[in-house]
Amino acid sequence: MSSMTVGPISGQTPIPAGPAHVHAQMARWSVRLAEAAAVIVAFAFAVFGVAYLIGGMEASEDNWVGFLIVASFFGGFLTSVTAFVMAVAVKVKHERWTLLWLPLSVFPALLAFLVLGEAFWWE
Repeated sequence: MSSMTVGPISGQTPIPAGPAHVHAQMARWSVRLAEAAAVIVAFAFAVFGVAYLIGGMEASEDNWVGFLIVASFFGGFLTSVTAFVMAVAVKVKHERWTLLWLPLSVFPALLAFLVLGEAFWWE
């Protein structure tokens, strides 16, 4: 019985780890930031829901609960803007990744919520 040795195959091109790797890294970061934005905004809604259940609308106005809700929502909104800009930059470079729908949809959804909330619910 003879033994076989495995060597490199000639004619194969190595996989580059240059700019394409950087774009994949940016895509992953944009998805992580979008996930963080969704969690931060969900936290703001949860705080509002608990405050509303305990004390009604007055519990979420003019105190630390209202500040926490606004600060959380604003932080989530800024995080979603950052994720959106990063995802657009990655899409311009023709990165194909299914999870890029998340950062490309969280920011427009929050923006629509703010615009519709200001127009119809809040005074």
